[in-house]
Amino acid sequence: MLDTAGPELQVVNKSEQPISLKADATVTLTPDEGQEASSDVFPINFGGLSKAVKKGNTIFIGQYLFTGSETTSVWLEVYEVKGDDVVAW
Repeated sequence: MLDTAGPELQVVNKSEQPISLKADATVTLTPDEGQEASSDVFPINFGGLSKAVKKGNTIFIGQYLFTGSETTSVWLEVYEVKGDDVVAW
């Protein structure tokens, strides 16, 4: 059994197409699951993220434990909170 640290959220990628992030670009994490996942927007399954983080916090998104590949993992730094959305880079 394995217990990961911290709350877990999931990027809702209905198209199931791979998403590549651009270096030094921002990405918006939004609880609006109706948006399409892209390198600019990550719809997530957690509506409380904007209340749980602040500028400078770190968010880890990845599947390293499942895939063993660091290419599926990313550390994001919160740049700003805009309503229910979190902008990170």
